[in-house]
Amino acid sequence: MTNREQADRLISEAGDIREELSRLLSRGVWNLVVRRAQEVIELALKALMIEMGVDYPKTHDVAPLFARTVRARGAAVDEPTLTWLQQASARLARARGPAFYLETDFTDRDAKDAAGDADRVMTFARDFLKKLRGGAPDHPVP
Repeated sequence: MTNREQADRLISEAGDIREELSRLLSRGVWNLVVRRAQEVIELALKALMIEMGVDYPKTHDVAPLFARTVRARGAAVDEPTLTWLQQASARLARARGPAFYLETDFTDRDAKDAAGDADRVMTFARDFLKKLRGGAPDHPVP
C-alpha cells in the first residue's frame, strides 16, 4: 500500500468515526463523543504525516510531531493553527482514557466542544492533504 493509499484510508476512517460521533452526540452519550473526537483528530493527523512520508509514533497525541514536521518543511501552516492543533490533540488525548472508562463524567458542553474540535481538524486535514497533493484547499486553514 502506498503512502497516498494509507493516508486516504486513515482520513476516510476519521470521517466514518466523525459520522458515528454525530449519532452519539444526538443520543447524549457524552463520554463516547469525547473519545471518538480524539480518535478523529489522531487519525486525521496521522493521515497527513503518512502523506508527508513521516513514520509517526504509535501514540495517541501525534500533534507535536506533526507541528515539528510542518515547521521543518516550511509548509504553509500558521503558528496559531499549529498551536491550536497541539492543544486540542493533547487535551483530548488526556481525556481519552477517563472518557472511555467512565472515570470522568463529561458534559454536553464538553462533548460539543470535542465534536467541534474534531470538525475543525477534519476540515484542516482535508484541506492540507489537498495542498500536499498540489491542489488548492476548499476552505481557508482555520
